[in-house]
Amino acid sequence: MKLPSLYVVSAGIVFSCWQLVASAQQSPQPQLPQLLSQALGQDYALARSRQSEHALSTQRNAVQSLPDPRVSVGMLNVPTDGLALNEQAMTQLKMGVSQMLPRGDSVALQRNALAAKAAEQPARRALRKADVTRAISLAWTDIIILHNSTELVTEQLNLLEQLTTAIENNYASSSGASQYDVLSMEVLHTALEDRLESLVAEQQSAIAGLSNWLTPSQQSVLREIKPNQADQRWLAALIEKSLLPAQQSALLERLQQHPLIVSRNALIDVQKIKQQQVASSFDPQWEFNASYAYRQDATNNTSRADFVSVGMSVDVPLFSREVKEAALAATVAETESLETEKRLVIQQQLSEVNQLYARYPALHSRINRYQHTLLPLRQQHYDAALNAYTTASGSFSDVMQSHLALIDDQMKLLNLQGELAALMIRLDYFIHPNASLSGSSL
Repeated sequence: MKLPSLYVVSAGIVFSCWQLVASAQQSPQPQLPQLLSQALGQDYALARSRQSEHALSTQRNAVQSLPDPRVSVGMLNVPTDGLALNEQAMTQLKMGVSQMLPRGDSVALQRNALAAKAAEQPARRALRKADVTRAISLAWTDIIILHNSTELVTEQLNLLEQLTTAIENNYASSSGASQYDVLSMEVLHTALEDRLESLVAEQQSAIAGLSNWLTPSQQSVLREIKPNQADQRWLAALIEKSLLPAQQSALLERLQQHPLIVSRNALIDVQKIKQQQVASSFDPQWEFNASYAYRQDATNNTSRADFVSVGMSVDVPLFSREVKEAALAATVAETESLETEKRLVIQQQLSEVNQLYARYPALHSRINRYQHTLLPLRQQHYDAALNAYTTASGSFSDVMQSHLALIDDQMKLLNLQGELAALMIRLDYFIHPNASLSGSSL
């Protein structure tokens, strides 16, 4: 008799495990990673950057080491009286070739300039990814907060409808409720409906704003998108992150690795190569030429020797030196300007990071105060006012004011949570621009 029971127990365990696996597979997942994957997977800016990098790399391979040689053919010193080719000793058929050499290291510098421009594109793509991640994360946070706000107002409307029904019944039965109480409930109900409609409109507008980072074929997912429990857990985990004070030296080191600064460094490298190109314009440019001149024998069959000529030429910067010196000074000044601009960007980023760190303690403290002190007191105050009204020892205006204050404080808490989440996202943009939000730790 024990054997069947063992089979039953084993079957029950297997069935329970199957249920756990099925529930785990059906549990909702955070939607932000999917949004980011769709936005970055078909981003036009990233595609354009990859195309530009390929074009610059191909153009670099197209740079010629030497210009094409020039070939010339001509008849020299042909007499005009009879056009005879063997009458005059100076008449000759001349064939020549000339080769121009590059000026200094201009070819190598041109290739290096194209390679530096191509090397800038990966930094631009990393910056674009960080910008899109920050923008979509901030928008998704607003959507979650607006969704929670609509849920809160909807819940309060349901409670208010129950209270309105009770007051109307008391008013109809002359059990203590007055017409003023009924009208007050209608005013509050209408105000909450207006607030709910405003929140729904803001949420729909925020969802529509996500289309800025999605292609037209991807925007169909926005019609039914809605924050789920996994999104709520993601937001809660983001808010509950602890933020420790950071040293300025560590922040500077992190900011030096930011894609924006890496992109600026690439621009500076391109400008330095341009400076070298202008400096190479001072180098002489040489040209070598050679020719062979054929002469016919004389009319008396006397043999005439052919001619071979070789030569070279070089440009002399008599009139362009001042222009080249001015161009070199301009490129040096432009390089210094880019260096200064990079330092300015780092200073601005460091200032913004310090502001975010400075705002964190107050936001964290206020959220704790609302969660553990103010909202419990507001709820107790509302319950006390409602109890006093039901026992005819309080006024209905106290109930209304207490209820409005409770709703306002609940909305303020949601807004504070949204501000703190946005702070963490913006800080993550500077400290961990290349890391996912779920995996980075501030």
